[in-house]
Amino acid sequence: MTEATSMILAINCGSSSVKFAAYRGAEEVLVRGKIQHVSGAEVAQQIVGRLDKIGLLDSIKAVGHRIVHGGNRRTPVLIYDTVMAELEESRGMAPIHMTAALDMVQSLRRALPEAHHVACFDTMFHADLPDLARTMPLPRYLTDKGIARYGFHGLSCTYLLRTFARRAGERAASGKLIIAHLGSGASMTAVKGMKSIDTTMGFTPEAGLMMGTRPGDIDPGVFNYLMRTQGFDLTQLERMMQSECGLVGVSGVSSDMGELLEMAGKDARARQAVDLFCYQAQKFLCGLCGPLGGVDAVIFSGGIGENFPEIRAQICKGLGFLGISLDETSNTENAFEISRPSSSTRVYVIKTDEEAIIAEQTLAVVENLN
Repeated sequence: MTEATSMILAINCGSSSVKFAAYRGAEEVLVRGKIQHVSGAEVAQQIVGRLDKIGLLDSIKAVGHRIVHGGNRRTPVLIYDTVMAELEESRGMAPIHMTAALDMVQSLRRALPEAHHVACFDTMFHADLPDLARTMPLPRYLTDKGIARYGFHGLSCTYLLRTFARRAGERAASGKLIIAHLGSGASMTAVKGMKSIDTTMGFTPEAGLMMGTRPGDIDPGVFNYLMRTQGFDLTQLERMMQSECGLVGVSGVSSDMGELLEMAGKDARARQAVDLFCYQAQKFLCGLCGPLGGVDAVIFSGGIGENFPEIRAQICKGLGFLGISLDETSNTENAFEISRPSSSTRVYVIKTDEEAIIAEQTLAVVENLN
């Protein structure tokens, strides 16, 4: 399969939706779409139906799947039965994402049995984290079993870093960067010399920043308290941590930042949810400056980071001591660079495209089969 004739379907299962895009080669986008989560089988049927309707289904030669947790894997891999069994064992490491993604893989392998299916891992970008960033302060018998910081949103970081290098130059991209991928899932990554040196998510995508329905970092004593005094079991704890916390938990009404911003003027809980999200994001941003030894640029991305100037402004407010100063007009317009000319730390907004990286990695795997 050559790039000129290859047709690749990129599947991006997130925590709240599935994005997909069909490519000719790894660059020409033929169609893309987004479907809110239902079951993997139903979403797969919808995607297959759309491709069939526009006459692309029979041309799909490879399907690339975003797999959130790849453990220590450093390269994308062709999915065959043995690999599928290995991935199934990882469901518990990221239940929301892995269940959705693996159900999708199973459904599309059945729907497109002649296509090559490739797993593209979100953890690969962080595979070379420094030992101190990777190690968790746990007993050795647990860290020896692989419980460590893996980091996520790596496909997004890969795209954003490449795009930043193209638009701002290799020198800027090689500096001290903080990538803020803020969406339903939210994380920040410290990048130095174009490599990840620390990141806010950990063993699972539930750690770090406050998110749409996940709390991020939380005192583990809370779990002990809930089990001892409130009768919580593991199922209740998992459900709470995955779907009842974060923005929706604090506001009591929504995990959607746009809806919360509309309500914030008259609903105190919605306002508090927005403020807490920004407060925690600011705190984590400052925290990553330590491992970096300063910061040259901040890149906002993700559904929240790309689309809500108020959130970016609130996160950056008061960070003049880091050399951060936003240009109000540029920020309001969601411009590429939103910092003032006088700002020593540059601030940017880049729309991420994980599907593009999935397509590129999938093409590389499939072409190596020839």
